Amino acid sequence: MQVSKKKSPVSGIKKEKDNEVEDDILIKQEESSLTEFTRRPIPTDRQVEEFDDIIEEEEHDEEVERSLNEIYQDEDGKMVDVQKIKILKKHGIFFWLFSFILTVGFLGGIGYGLYYYIFRNNGSSDSAVKFTIAGQTEVVAGEEYVYTLKYENGIDVGIRNLQVSVTYPTNFVISDISPQPSEGKNSVWEIPFLGPKQSGEIKVKGRLIGAENELGIISGYITYIPENFSSEFRRDATLTTVVKDVGIDFNFDVASTALVGQEELINLTFDAKDKNFINNFRLTVEPQDNIEITGIKEDKSNKNLAKYTLIRPGVWQIDEVLTDKKELPIRFKILNKTTDKQDLVLDFEQVGGDNQYYRFMQKRISLDVMKNDLNVNLIINGSRGDQGVGLGDTLNYSIVYANRGETDMNDIVIMATLDSDYLNWDNLSDKNKGQRKQNTITWTKQEIPALATLGKNAEGSIDFSIKLLTPDKVAANGNYQVNSYAQFSIGNASSTNPEDNKSNVIVNKINSDLNLQESVRYFSEDNIPVGSGPNPPKVGEKTTYKTYWKIQNTIHELDQLEVRVKLPTYVNWDGKELASVGNVKFDQGTNEVIWSIGRLPASVHEATAEFSMGITPVTNDKNKILILLPGSKVSALDGETNSNINLTSKAQTTKLSGDDIGGGDGIVQ
Repeated sequence: MQVSKKKSPVSGIKKEKDNEVEDDILIKQEESSLTEFTRRPIPTDRQVEEFDDIIEEEEHDEEVERSLNEIYQDEDGKMVDVQKIKILKKHGIFFWLFSFILTVGFLGGIGYGLYYYIFRNNGSSDSAVKFTIAGQTEVVAGEEYVYTLKYENGIDVGIRNLQVSVTYPTNFVISDISPQPSEGKNSVWEIPFLGPKQSGEIKVKGRLIGAENELGIISGYITYIPENFSSEFRRDATLTTVVKDVGIDFNFDVASTALVGQEELINLTFDAKDKNFINNFRLTVEPQDNIEITGIKEDKSNKNLAKYTLIRPGVWQIDEVLTDKKELPIRFKILNKTTDKQDLVLDFEQVGGDNQYYRFMQKRISLDVMKNDLNVNLIINGSRGDQGVGLGDTLNYSIVYANRGETDMNDIVIMATLDSDYLNWDNLSDKNKGQRKQNTITWTKQEIPALATLGKNAEGSIDFSIKLLTPDKVAANGNYQVNSYAQFSIGNASSTNPEDNKSNVIVNKINSDLNLQESVRYFSEDNIPVGSGPNPPKVGEKTTYKTYWKIQNTIHELDQLEVRVKLPTYVNWDGKELASVGNVKFDQGTNEVIWSIGRLPASVHEATAEFSMGITPVTNDKNKILILLPGSKVSALDGETNSNINLTSKAQTTKLSGDDIGGGDGIVQ
């Protein structure tokens, strides 16, 4: 050790004499020696204490100097110029807010990472514990089906306090639950423990009763606690089921006008569709102050009258729904005119197992209320209500008039207005020779002498007919319908409201121009053989043919579209079917070929299908022309008019009339 460049006075007293310091002791390593050490006098105890104090003071000074150096040094270890002061900007509130959010996010990320790591290492994840609800997504009203609620523990540890909770659709009627839910509840199940990799399921059977396109939504969730956690977890699931059909065809024949004080009739008809699950229902006509429901029109000769039970006025229980069409003629009377229009509302409901009624259909009938002594009703094709018609069809009109006043009526004029671009006026048939002007026909006492004077309670009718244009004569536009009504005037009376002189209005919407083209061929249109065997056929030898179907449609969208034909017993299905839409299948039980299409949008103007069939004539068939197809039937529901369209093609024989090359006399050789 070398202590140099500093002088340490042993005695601690400095004496100045001639600017020299006396009694200074310089300790130098190179000059030390045992001899020199022994020559020097031994310091006293006081001198030793003073020396220790000086050492401590110097150490303190050095510590202060080091601290100051650290303060005034820059990042590179150099001394800074203290004469230049740089003031650092103070951090604002946004800095501290950002720092706080960053810190919380950082700590949250660490927490989630730990949670995820622990959860993963225990064989768990967000998808490891599952809960699902399975069932049908489309049903017919009243159809029974099953909801399956499945829970699954996919983690490596057990879960405890598992609870399943479910909320059913409001229109769902429960018939059975397995396993049974917790006591006093039909929608909660409690499972104390579910082991690793274990699962379970709950089955709920029932029916969805609702209107067409009504939705039934079931929702549920499970809660559980993994064994290595104290927190509760949850999983949710839902399923939506739509009522695609009610399974019953309803038709309402009612005049669009009602005369005050006159008994009117709603002729309700219904029949079950092929797939129907509502075998009985309750019908309610909603009560109104100015409408009297007088009951069902009884007619013992009417074999189609539905079986019913009267619950109270305006409410009936329909006892059965059959495939045969049944009628329910409901009589009513408007007591006074409170408004120009009046709505009759009919509710159709079925009772559930809980004795609660569920509505599956509602019909609102809008009536024009009239008050006049001359009652005029318009009937088209036997109906006073709206109905669909086809291009080329005949519209048969009947205007029924009756004097319900207290006096005679003189000089009556009756006029019919037929508003449509699709009427063939050249085909108008009117035995009374009414005066036609544009789209109206007028009858006076000149054409019908009975209109000169119509006595009290006297009545009469005017009949005429007109055809619709055929599809090839129709120009495309969007108003495919015929609006018809009758109007009258009385020479010795007047009405304050012109609308009271008007009959019911009937709207005949024109059905889509559905068409089926059918041909049986041995050669295709490209002259390529598509059949095999002798042509014309020979006894004992097999001949095969190809059937081609082409559907054309342009006006409305079609639903429930189907083509079917029943093969004769001697015609065999040979397969090789193909369809551009839908599918072609053979029903061996009925020997029918069925092309099921279902929905066909109006934008799809053409659809095709084909299949092969074969015959092997027997001796009795010789010299005969055999029928291959007795006539195919196409059926559909017009999506706009809600009317059924039914067409039947001509029979196809071994003459192959649609095959220019393979056709001939078709006589079996």
